[in-house]
Amino acid sequence: MLNLFDRNRDGKLQLSEMARLIPVRENFLLRPAFKKGTTITEEDINRVFENYDKDKNGKIENNELHGFVKDLLELAYEEYDSTDLDTLESSLKKAIDMDNDGKITKKELCLILKQLDKISQI
Repeated sequence: MLNLFDRNRDGKLQLSEMARLIPVRENFLLRPAFKKGTTITEEDINRVFENYDKDKNGKIENNELHGFVKDLLELAYEEYDSTDLDTLESSLKKAIDMDNDGKITKKELCLILKQLDKISQI
């Protein structure tokens, strides 16, 4: 069984490999609106925010934020582990979390998505 999912053949299952074992929702950021050559609209930003703000408190936090970060990583890498998740989450908070509350507002999410949009146009 391990051999079926251990893509890098290191004898261990990475977080990204384990994710293939468990049925999960689709990566919201893999939708056509976020593909190379498209421009992210205000409507797209609103949909992303609504998708990740599960408790509808106006902030993406805790498990919501972990899910968003995981989906971001999957845009760039096939293989990643919990260290990669923690590093990206910490970097996002330092760069984008303007009020340093550890939560992402819609305005802060907009900054992230607009930056991703610029990068994807290159």
